Amino acid sequence: MGIKSSLKSCGMKYAVLFSIFGMTIIALGACKKTESVTCDGSTPTYTSFVKNIIDTKCVSCHSSYSSYSGLSGILGNGDFEKEVIINQSMPQNGSLSSDDLSKLKCWVDNGFPEN
Repeated sequence: MGIKSSLKSCGMKYAVLFSIFGMTIIALGACKKTESVTCDGSTPTYTSFVKNIIDTKCVSCHSSYSSYSGLSGILGNGDFEKEVIINQSMPQNGSLSSDDLSKLKCWVDNGFPEN
């Protein structure tokens, strides 16, 4: 009886240690980096990088996107990233250059800063 009890105790210790290890791995995986991504040595903003691209490529069909506040709806729900960066289905009248895509991706990765 003593050996069975000892084995159960040992098994329980391993179960607890395994659980703690697993939770630690999950917690570390959930951590996000907070440092900003840079493009060409500077942090991208709507004013410095994006406004010119949007005005040139998007505003002719999406007039509400002529201001940062006009873009806020599609930024918050993920449509901008999905349609422009991932699917590259916008703009419909031609694709963005790889440089423009890189700038927009960098802006998205930094959380769409305005200024």
